Amino acid sequence: MRPILAALLLMLPLAAQSARPSAAPRAREEGGSLLSGSLIEALAAIRKPELGGVFSYIGEVNAPRAFADLLARDPKSLKKYLSKLMDDIDASGGAAAWDHEVCAMLVTYYAGPEISGLKRPDAKRMKQLNATVLSPVKTIEEIAARRKS
Repeated sequence: MRPILAALLLMLPLAAQSARPSAAPRAREEGGSLLSGSLIEALAAIRKPELGGVFSYIGEVNAPRAFADLLARDPKSLKKYLSKLMDDIDASGGAAAWDHEVCAMLVTYYAGPEISGLKRPDAKRMKQLNATVLSPVKTIEEIAARRKS
């Protein structure tokens, strides 16, 4: 019994070392739990920070598309989000790459054939979406530094 216990105790550190490197890549592949700064700001802008938990299950690559889908189905949130983007563009002269992707996806939704459940926004909102897509790309740090306190 003691030789088996001794062998198990010797193998325990090896098992722990081999488990560490594989755990991190697996978490990234499954979507991870970290949210981008742009997503956090967007959720704060639409006053729905509780959705951060839902977005933690969505991979970072798919988060802009998922957020665009949320905005397409919630006109009040779209209005709040676009207001935040226009303030950022006025302050910094551009929008973050993440915001560009969200707005480009929304323009694509509305430009194509009508999708059940999606109501095309008014001309003012469409103009704001297009302005965001055409604006220069800035980093979140540049935008935050130029915002009014």
